Amino acid sequence: MNCGTENRAGRKFCSECAALLAIACAACGSANQPGEKFCGECAAPLQAEPPVSVHAAVPDSASPTIERRLVSVLFADLVGFTTLSEAQDAEAVRELLSRYFELARDVIDRYGGTLEKFIGDAVMAVWGAPIAREDDAERAVRAALDLVDAVAALGESSGNADLQLRAGVMTGEAAVTLGAVGQGLVAGDLVNTASRLQSVAPPGSVLVGEATHRVASSAIAFEPAGERILKGKGLPVPAWRATRVVAARRGVGRTEQLEGPFVGRHEEFRLLKELFHATERESRARLVSVIGIGGIGKSRLAWEFEKYIDGVVGDVYWHQGRSPAYGEGITFWALGEMVRRRAQIAEGEDAPATRQKLAASLQEWVPDEGERAWLEPRLAALLGIEANAPGQREELFAAWRTFFERISERGPTVLVFEDLHWADSGLLDFIESMLEWSRSRPILIVTLGRPELLERRPSWGAGQRSFLSLHLEPLNDGAMRELLTGLAPGLPGPLVDQILRRAEGVPMYAVETVRMLIDDGKLVREGNAFTLTQPLDRLEVPTTLQSLIAARLDGLPAASRSLLQTASVLGQSFAPAAAAGLLSQEPETLEPRLRDLVRRELLTLEVDPRSPERGQYRFVQALIREVVYRTLSRADRRQLHVAAARYYEGLGDDELAGVLASHYLAAHEAKPEGEEGAALAAQARVALRGAAERARALHSHEQALAYLEQAIAVTPDPAEQADLRERAATAAGDAARYEIAESHLRAAIAWYREHGDRVRAARATAWLGALMFPMARIEEARATLEPALAELSDAETDPELPRLMAELARVHMFQGEPESALGWLERALPLADALQDPDLVVQLLATRGWALHELSRHQEAVAVLYGAVALGDARGELDGNMRSRMNLSSIMTMEMPHAAFAVARDGVEIALRFGLREAWAVWMYANAASAAFQTGDWDWIFETARRLELDAITSAGRFGATLELAVVTAFRGDYAWARNACQELVPLIAERESGQDRAQLHASLAMVELAGARPEEAFTEGMAGNLRLRMNSDQAAASVHAAAWAATWLHDSDRLREALQAYVAIGLPTDLAQNVIRMTEAALAGLDGEPERALPLFVQAAQYWRERDLPFPLGMCLLSQLTVLGPHHPSSATSAEEARQIFERLNSQPLLARLDAITGDAAPEATPLPAQA
Repeated sequence: MNCGTENRAGRKFCSECAALLAIACAACGSANQPGEKFCGECAAPLQAEPPVSVHAAVPDSASPTIERRLVSVLFADLVGFTTLSEAQDAEAVRELLSRYFELARDVIDRYGGTLEKFIGDAVMAVWGAPIAREDDAERAVRAALDLVDAVAALGESSGNADLQLRAGVMTGEAAVTLGAVGQGLVAGDLVNTASRLQSVAPPGSVLVGEATHRVASSAIAFEPAGERILKGKGLPVPAWRATRVVAARRGVGRTEQLEGPFVGRHEEFRLLKELFHATERESRARLVSVIGIGGIGKSRLAWEFEKYIDGVVGDVYWHQGRSPAYGEGITFWALGEMVRRRAQIAEGEDAPATRQKLAASLQEWVPDEGERAWLEPRLAALLGIEANAPGQREELFAAWRTFFERISERGPTVLVFEDLHWADSGLLDFIESMLEWSRSRPILIVTLGRPELLERRPSWGAGQRSFLSLHLEPLNDGAMRELLTGLAPGLPGPLVDQILRRAEGVPMYAVETVRMLIDDGKLVREGNAFTLTQPLDRLEVPTTLQSLIAARLDGLPAASRSLLQTASVLGQSFAPAAAAGLLSQEPETLEPRLRDLVRRELLTLEVDPRSPERGQYRFVQALIREVVYRTLSRADRRQLHVAAARYYEGLGDDELAGVLASHYLAAHEAKPEGEEGAALAAQARVALRGAAERARALHSHEQALAYLEQAIAVTPDPAEQADLRERAATAAGDAARYEIAESHLRAAIAWYREHGDRVRAARATAWLGALMFPMARIEEARATLEPALAELSDAETDPELPRLMAELARVHMFQGEPESALGWLERALPLADALQDPDLVVQLLATRGWALHELSRHQEAVAVLYGAVALGDARGELDGNMRSRMNLSSIMTMEMPHAAFAVARDGVEIALRFGLREAWAVWMYANAASAAFQTGDWDWIFETARRLELDAITSAGRFGATLELAVVTAFRGDYAWARNACQELVPLIAERESGQDRAQLHASLAMVELAGARPEEAFTEGMAGNLRLRMNSDQAAASVHAAAWAATWLHDSDRLREALQAYVAIGLPTDLAQNVIRMTEAALAGLDGEPERALPLFVQAAQYWRERDLPFPLGMCLLSQLTVLGPHHPSSATSAEEARQIFERLNSQPLLARLDAITGDAAPEATPLPAQA
């Protein structure tokens, strides 16, 4: 070759200088000589592949430069590929090779390597050039291990189970050519040695040289592979086999505790990695729920995944938090832990320090100053340093999501929630909301939980997009045997068999058995293997995992056992100071025992500098803590829980309210009898109320309900019980658990009445009536509210009174009685104002504006509602703001469509910002789309429908939204979709028994039939929508208006006269409605043969639409004029040209076709009914 050395046939590189000897054909894989232009096997063009790096570009240079650099070189080669290719079709071989090449590129790319070249089925990659990192050798070995695993999976998926890869990695100095094009990046003896080391590696393994072993061994486990004789090397080369990754980069997180090989979960692990990269690639959020019994391997899977994420190139933002095993769960604990980790806030830091670090974190991750100001108090509430969380639950969720979304803008973000079966229901809701609302972000959520999670939340993941559930099944005997032999090489076969029989596939059983034998001195390490110190027949292995753990505890010294029991009361992790406080000792005195428990692998020490628990100790497994806790006597439990409660009280941290309550409750449950039990119950009640208030402040209403029901259970006083039941009813109502709320209220009402407390009975009864409103028991709500409010009439200082009046006013509105509603509102507004409750004032004004509109006091209604919107915006009052915008945009659509569109469009954006897609955004969209149809903002209708994903919405709000979308879709030319969309809603709307919904359905169908050139059907549908509604008659008017257009197109003066009379009878008091009447009278005059009367009316009507910039009604007015006056009327040419410009701007092919038919350019055809209709 270039150096003159002779090489054997089939060699890919020169044995002396590592120059390229052969070029692989990309089409068939055959080897060809350097310099040849076409493949001698298949005639495909040949091109030597230059080095590829997607991570860094070499600086521009006039000519390549050569440097000596420390690099790591990876050589990998498929084993047996030549034989495999001879037995298969050439096209199949090419497909397999292409997949292998793509796979190799991806893996090398992920770990920051530079792909040097492919040679046949071999690959060469380099780390350290052109960009060097301090952990290049470690990355190269990680990539090699990943390649071995990925090729095995490729073989299985392609039907080539024997396909394997072997690899070699060498680290050292080499000559690096920077800026080279079309030539090798790295050359020298190091390259040659790496290639030869790979050639002697067993299939499916990775061999490394001495330097690689030395610098990578902190994070990679190796075993000696002996000295290898390599051709061209004068001395044997020492080699090590890389077995697995055991830590994060540079050894972070490595434990000296016993850790077996990762076995039996490779498919799940591979899937987790693939989902992560898909999340990054597609920028789409995903949720992976890992479910399995205790000890089955959930935490180990997460640890392997964390190590993998840490090793890939690029910034990945990892967050991890767990839910503590206290009672009903601690409100949003795991989420707060993640925020603390990101902000580097240590557990127990005081409020000023926490605020300072939180502000610094927001400064780092959130660029917008206004958004930082919005986020800070809501994150502070999560961390327990803000007493009253601002805004509703949806607003808090939106703020917390936004924090992680801003992080994800820097790079893919991972959130791992451990022990989710202990989480509060609010956290489960938040996770689901994140999957819903952060779906266009590169965020991967991984949850770990036991099957009890599915008992608590059977619907977990149901209907969620991008959700995957991984159920970890017990390991098979082969995997368990591999685990045991890897954990303790040298275990006798009969003992392995005995453990396998009892473990039943649970890996933790196997690990704990080995730990027990080591603890007892029955199993000792001798060199690289373990040896039993007594005959096998004398060994007794406990039959269950719980008894196995208990046996390990029995072997502890008394002081260590006591310390461990104390720690089990504190939770899965604990600070030494907390354990010392419970034992009345100094923390320093516990350190030797804590270190001994770490050595015995019962505890582990948190050393991650990112963790707020750094310096804390943690049970190795949650199951160990549970078994330890169960060994405590009831008296000891009570004593320790009281001590723990007093310790946490002394910290004065609101975030610990749930922890404090759980300890007092557990102390009471340990000894509920006697005076001491009564005293503990009293303390538990106070703590549970505090925990409920914190949960309620964070809008975790289910959690608040759970705390209050626990408080009721430990309250012997009926009067206090009744008060707690009212509070519980409020929490249940806020959580939409209406039946539970009703049950609590009825129990409270009965006690109040029995004891003559008229005012409290009336107030609770009034709340019961208000509760019936969302349960659609309108008549019952009215019958309950009115007498209760009558009894409260002399208690106008009661802060609840105006809220109850507001509910009764809404009942009257839904029953079509705006006068009665207005009366209650006039009474409630001054009371709310006197109470200085602006949020309630906004709610009352929203209903008042609606009532005024129904009483034909239109301008007054608009002014009131604009005021309500302004006050709601200023106060940040979400629910009242949304109701005000809904009512305002609804009543203005028939008078000021542009203003209505602006109000509703902004409402959509606000609702989406706070995650209220189904609650408000879709309803607001329907109003906005109705106005936008008239204003010509049709593209907004389509774009926003895509953002909302209307097809995934299940709430009733999708009815109106779908109907509005159907109309504009029909006028854009897709009649079939539009008609089917309407028809699918017919049975659903019929079930709702809502006249307003039925009128809108008929109006929409009428417009869709018009767009489909089917005026007969349009007239029938339009007149069917002329329902006698007690309120909200706008939809009936719109339906009749469509019928009038249809009659005009039919040239049917009788039916047009019928439609006109019906429209006038509806009696809408707006200028817009009067112009519709004017336009319809013009069409009727034209059909009656009175063009001289028709034309001025048409001109006046068109000018009205023109001045208000409403293109659709203007175009339809001009179209009606052309229809009745004909194309040859002197006014027609100008009208036709203006109409054409409008319809082209709207991109409405059906209206352009109608226009062409009138002007004689084309003949219209009715659109045939779709087959599925």
